[in-house]
Amino acid sequence: MDINLFDPTGSLKKKHLVTLANYGENEIYEILYLARDLRVRLSAGEKLSSLKNKYVSLLTKRGFARTRIAFESAVTKLSGIPMVSTMHGSELESIIKDKLTLEAVAGYGVNAIVVQTEESTDAEQLEKTVNVPIINANGKSGPCEVLSALLTVWKRKGKLSGLKVAAVGNPENYADSFLFGFVNCGMDVTVICPKNNFPSEKIVNYCRQYSDISVTDDLTTGIKNADVVFVSDDDSGRDYLVDEYVMEKAKPDAILLHTLPIAENGNLDESVYDLPSFAVSEEASYLPDVEMAILTLLIGN
Repeated sequence: MDINLFDPTGSLKKKHLVTLANYGENEIYEILYLARDLRVRLSAGEKLSSLKNKYVSLLTKRGFARTRIAFESAVTKLSGIPMVSTMHGSELESIIKDKLTLEAVAGYGVNAIVVQTEESTDAEQLEKTVNVPIINANGKSGPCEVLSALLTVWKRKGKLSGLKVAAVGNPENYADSFLFGFVNCGMDVTVICPKNNFPSEKIVNYCRQYSDISVTDDLTTGIKNADVVFVSDDDSGRDYLVDEYVMEKAKPDAILLHTLPIAENGNLDESVYDLPSFAVSEEASYLPDVEMAILTLLIGN
């Protein structure tokens, strides 16, 4: 469906947001429409209060500053109360695995728990353990990052369905997030990575239920005429480095996406930073808007 023909209801028939694998096109559009609306209302000076008297617990590892600040900002802008617990990795992992401790935290009047670790399985564990909404805030491949990328594409291109996406990097790092988000919105995807990293038949078959997907190990061929180039950092090697010359193979008005931070030896060259196609900073700026929409739809007044 064309996102511009979608009629939002302002509601979401989901309790958690752990992965986009079980979120359909309509549910994604609900979040994007509300995120866009909330950004406009905030810019106009409106005071938002959908989380008034609501408590949101953020369980996060040390070092995840950007995504932690984004969620704190989102909760505060909605007049909610953020409760941030920043811990060392082993400390956080022990809490996530402790069913009794988690149940106790949920019983302290917390309305939602946001978990921010390197593994999406941590959020999945919480989803099975406690009876309050769980939001996966994984900083590189979580659903919130995907939704901010989709909002960026919609704002820049004016649509989602029918666009061609070139996804560069090992799909193991983004299949259940970015890849599923792209195809669920009707975007055709070309996965570009070394042959030993090709996505499984299960992932490819899932994607083909919603849109077209192809796989290649040739960077130049895969990026040709792309509307959107998404880059994931990994150890694919210099053959998969996206620089200003590679971007010339995409459409002239293509946009370039990448989740911050950009790895020093990753798949993105600094020569692209000044290109008109570079939308990474804009993508990051939409993260609090998306998170405000998610929180409003899941627990808002």
